[in-house]
Amino acid sequence: MKRIFLRIVALCLVVALVFSGCGVLDFEGFFKRLAGMFGTVSFETMEYVRPDLSELDSTLEECLESAAAGDDFDELIGHVMTINSIYADFYTNYLLAYIHYSIDLTDLYWEQEYHYCVEESTALDAAIDQMMYALADCPFREELEHEDYFGEGYFDDYDGESLWTEEFTALMEQEADLLNAYYDLSGQALETDMYSEEYYTTYGVQLEELFVKLVALRQQIAQEAGYGSYAEFAYEFYYDRDYTPAQASQYTADIQKELVPMYQELRDADIWTEHLQGSTEQQTFQYVKNMASAMGGTVQEAFELLESAELYHISYGENKYNASFEVFLPNYMEPFIFMNPTQTSYDQLTFAHEFGHFCNDYASGGTVAGIDVAEIFSQGLEYLSLFYVNETAGLEAMKLADSLCVYVEQSAYASFEEQVYSLSAEELTAENVRSIFGQTASAYGFGSILDSRSYVTIGHFFTSPMYIISYVVSNDAALQLYQMEKAEAGVGLSCYTANLATEQSDFLAFLEEAGLQSPFIPGRIQSVKETFEKAL
Repeated sequence: MKRIFLRIVALCLVVALVFSGCGVLDFEGFFKRLAGMFGTVSFETMEYVRPDLSELDSTLEECLESAAAGDDFDELIGHVMTINSIYADFYTNYLLAYIHYSIDLTDLYWEQEYHYCVEESTALDAAIDQMMYALADCPFREELEHEDYFGEGYFDDYDGESLWTEEFTALMEQEADLLNAYYDLSGQALETDMYSEEYYTTYGVQLEELFVKLVALRQQIAQEAGYGSYAEFAYEFYYDRDYTPAQASQYTADIQKELVPMYQELRDADIWTEHLQGSTEQQTFQYVKNMASAMGGTVQEAFELLESAELYHISYGENKYNASFEVFLPNYMEPFIFMNPTQTSYDQLTFAHEFGHFCNDYASGGTVAGIDVAEIFSQGLEYLSLFYVNETAGLEAMKLADSLCVYVEQSAYASFEEQVYSLSAEELTAENVRSIFGQTASAYGFGSILDSRSYVTIGHFFTSPMYIISYVVSNDAALQLYQMEKAEAGVGLSCYTANLATEQSDFLAFLEEAGLQSPFIPGRIQSVKETFEKAL
């Protein structure tokens, strides 16, 4: 819901204000956003201001009253736009705090600001949800679903009662507190070598306890929301997926059966040491720049924006968050890329991955695509880059090897999550969770090479539950772009660029519209296996 609501900034701020003359908005904020929409804003000039939600309650109350009365459409739109302005300001500054904190996890100021934003976000999300249910039930629903506003069928998901009861909100606030505790621990752990015994005994034990608390709390959240399992809740509430946990479970089981033997053979090969080389920040940057130039069109335009406004931070830092991500800053209508590099040639593909998200956001003005669709554009650009940069033989071998690892390892992680979130209250212990991780890793062919406690090093388990399956299904769709480009030059790129601005948020529906296959169809994994056999 968040990303969809943000799109209102681009879709109808100008319509609602310039042409209707509504005077209830913060015009200073409005013109600030106009500058972002029609001009380039460099990252270094973006000023963080601690978000202020003091007027949210009164503004929401006015909006709810106007929706219930249903006698003044312009007045209602004005209230919606005011809340939209609050929403956009909040998440722009939230993301700026997140970026700066990720650059240096030991910076106490940014730690404090990021934690503040995390805590405040629950109240804002609850208010947005309350407003949406009121709009869905108001006399102006048909007018609000006009293409100039929310779009046809937007409020279908808001029929019925809102989940955001006092009890649900309180549980979500508890989750935010636990997430802040996770980030605190992650920052403290920077001083210790990850995967070392000292790390596991000093921080790993605390992280295991924290993970158990998170799982138990999330099970409560799902129960409070009326779902039979947390997986069902997360699939619908967070990711709005058009496939089920049962489909995903069968898919990962098929991957285990078909791809694990090849994965085990690859694991013992020397493909990584043979092809992995060092890469400086400049070399990594130049790889993606050369790719964008060769591809041209929207991809090249997006890179020109990234370079001119320096909308990236890809240098190495000992205190940086050990991850890569891309975010969209709504007040400036610009994406931003963060990466903590390994200083190896694989950074080139990681940068291409995040730049794929950047291109999607650039082309769409802040994507409305669901998580699974968005990941197609990131992983797809990794594959396509191999055809548009010279001397990528080593990278291609590594990318295909990594792709096989994505299928197998991420499926194992998804299976691990499914099992853990199915545990009863009595079964949910740190010892049992650790045992499940070790057993699952063994079943997928890599249990002998890791410590069963190492699941605590995987941030997604803590911050983005049930997200991991997205890497697997979207990787399948992205691999199809590689297969198309391999068969005929330009075909995969054409499919990629033609869909960059998609407004289709549903994964399976997007695949059908784009002419791609569902990963769940019979025989698809066999086709994937054949591609890997030829390449590796």
